[in-house]
Amino acid sequence: MPELVPFVKPTGNPGELFFPALGKTIKLIEWREGDFYDSVTRASGAITAGVSLELFRDLANKNLASSNLKTPRRIPSNSEFIMNRVGVLINQAFSNTIATGTDVVKAAYAGHLTFNINDRLVSQGPLVTYQTGYGVTGFTTENNTHVLTTGVPSAAAAPQLLVAQNVTAVDDLGGTIEFRDDVWITGSSVMPVLTGRMVFTLYLHGFIKKAQGS
Repeated sequence: MPELVPFVKPTGNPGELFFPALGKTIKLIEWREGDFYDSVTRASGAITAGVSLELFRDLANKNLASSNLKTPRRIPSNSEFIMNRVGVLINQAFSNTIATGTDVVKAAYAGHLTFNINDRLVSQGPLVTYQTGYGVTGFTTENNTHVLTTGVPSAAAAPQLLVAQNVTAVDDLGGTIEFRDDVWITGSSVMPVLTGRMVFTLYLHGFIKKAQGS
């Protein structure tokens, strides 16, 4: 079995990290750990087979709770990003609305993510496999309230990409959440019906180089 290349390792010099897959060394004084993210929404009711929700494309009227990008499909100019994790948070709440636990579970198993950089496929699979390490957990006695999230709300538990991905301000980000019909299970359409509106946020986590002059 071939030896796995570590995502990142210290160089031995203070504040320096080396990314073997990229052959790149960074100084933490110039970089910070964080996320680029964007959100999409789906209204209540039956989801039609083949429905897709496009991330990073429509940014109008979104605030920092929903997206931190200003230009469709692009990270900020003069920035650079070394990505090590892709995760989808099925929002447990938005504004004064609480998503139901049944809707969260339905979406986690019915939804499918495809993530590309330019025309290159980076990651693809069911939403249930894309834990972010974010979300709310615990215990509540409130009616119609849940604390369900995909995976464990611990950043240390969220899976990382095997190979670091370098993203620049001229690269296009492409993310699609699609809902497909599992007709093979029962022999007839089994698309989910949502009891309320849902919001999905795609988080790209890694190291972000500060923009020039910041």
